[in-house]
Amino acid sequence: MKKLILLLLFFPLLSFGQDQNYPYKWPMYNDANVNLEVEDPSFNINDGPLVMFDTTHKNFFIQSHLIKPLVDLLLNDGYRVSFLDKEFSKSSLSQAKVLVVITALPFDFATETSAANKKTFSENELNELQNWVNNGGSLLAFSEHAPFDQAINPLLRKFDIESSIGTTVDTINFESKYGPGMIKFENKNLNTNHPIVNGKYKVEKLVSFGGSALSGSKYENILKLDDRSFNVKHSTGVGPDGKGNSQGLAGMYGSGKIAAFGDSNGFTAMVFNMNDGTKMYAGMNTEGYDWKNFVLNTFRWLTSYTEE
Repeated sequence: MKKLILLLLFFPLLSFGQDQNYPYKWPMYNDANVNLEVEDPSFNINDGPLVMFDTTHKNFFIQSHLIKPLVDLLLNDGYRVSFLDKEFSKSSLSQAKVLVVITALPFDFATETSAANKKTFSENELNELQNWVNNGGSLLAFSEHAPFDQAINPLLRKFDIESSIGTTVDTINFESKYGPGMIKFENKNLNTNHPIVNGKYKVEKLVSFGGSALSGSKYENILKLDDRSFNVKHSTGVGPDGKGNSQGLAGMYGSGKIAAFGDSNGFTAMVFNMNDGTKMYAGMNTEGYDWKNFVLNTFRWLTSYTEE
């Protein structure tokens, strides 16, 4: 079984001062050549709904700047973007249409191996977030492989969603070049009845890059895992615990909306330097897959955008 090593392993710390506030170098970096243009933007530039990114909870993709391609795409589609550096509250969330919670942890990534018995979010924050969504806010939340799955589960549970712990693999639907950790979604595993898939932008084929499995019977399963998919121990030693049937759930919660994904890499555009000297592209820059279109459709659905 050939593993997707760089995506599933616990990255070791390297002393490198590219960012004084986050002094580590990782084997992945943003693809400077990815096409993030939007030919027919949903909104005039800087005139769309406000998408707010959580930055308060040691969010790895924020700290490492791997969120930049997603931010650039949203700006090109006319959305306004801001970064929340306060705890979730009625006041701090009041201006946002969408809150993005991605790669949250109670500690800087790779400084510890497990988030069990550690609080990433206070109970008051989770109650405030739940109320905000119930009253019309839209939440985009991501689980991931361990220990991100442990950290996000208390938040997901507020919305009746559960993430498995460890790493999910699928020995039936996977990218043969990299093995069962790179899960493919097409045909019956891709819910073409949902606007995130069957939206303005064409989505026929996706691939995830490890991550966790979700379950949430109140939501539509838009990225369906095969019944024979299973959860394994992550290389940090965490898991396996639990099993889900999805890597993408979406639906209403009160007056608001939720989209939750078991893997966050599709919303990035990363390049990995592999051990054999080749490069691997993960996210909106993965050739042959429709992540860019999927991302655009996701935000259109979360912001209730409709054609005039």
